[in-house]
Amino acid sequence: MGRFGWWILLIFYLGLGACVLHPDTGRHNMSNNLDEKFWHDVGNADVIYVGETHDDPAHHEYELELVRGLLKRKLKFAIGWEMFDETQQPAIDAWAAHWISLDEMLAKTDFQKHWGVYSPAYGRILQIAGDARVPNVALNAPPELVQKIARGTPLSAEDQQMLPSGFESNEKAYDHFLGMMGGHPGFTETDQRRFFAAQSVWDQTMASRILEFKHRNPNVKLVVFAGRGHVSDGYGIPFYVKQKTKLRQLVLLPKGGLDLSPGQKSV
Repeated sequence: MGRFGWWILLIFYLGLGACVLHPDTGRHNMSNNLDEKFWHDVGNADVIYVGETHDDPAHHEYELELVRGLLKRKLKFAIGWEMFDETQQPAIDAWAAHWISLDEMLAKTDFQKHWGVYSPAYGRILQIAGDARVPNVALNAPPELVQKIARGTPLSAEDQQMLPSGFESNEKAYDHFLGMMGGHPGFTETDQRRFFAAQSVWDQTMASRILEFKHRNPNVKLVVFAGRGHVSDGYGIPFYVKQKTKLRQLVLLPKGGLDLSPGQKSV
């Protein structure tokens, strides 16, 4: 496979949030599986991550039931989305202010093309959140910026200004990334380093957006929906957030199919 072919594979891989796809399509009502200890842990957390597999409908139902449970318990929270990049926040704010409809917001952000294919639950979550005046926060880096870094394209001065700052990665994080990527003959060490840099910009940008939100809203929980690879195994977004703050972070990793009980870890 030529370098262009590997680039297409990388975009596919990164666009799925470093998640392993599987055909599991089971559904179940999450409210039966979330006990009071679970809600105690959620109540004590400042940031709650749900590491989803983007094509698993069960994970989207989990997120939907989590939002409903938070509203039922009258917990003050906002939702942070990997699925929107930071340049799209004005469109989200316009929808929240009732200047445009939800459908118009989704059209302006091209949401259906990139994310709506995975699940209609995203739209239901947004509608429920909007009706309840729950803030929605765009977390991700602009895809054009990430693609430039992965390709090794020189960055403009404007691009440079968009890069997150003050975070540090390490070789363990790099090795973890390679483990998620799996072995791909044809990738050089330079390719792998560039791809890791691109993934890091995604994760560090989302960490920056979380930190900014919590600085402005210290008493509001932030529930983050992101691909599993962005939050699992002690790396990704929580790894970078932890470098700058002592926020109480809770990572929820829903299982697939009919077994929707989450694995969870405080960070």
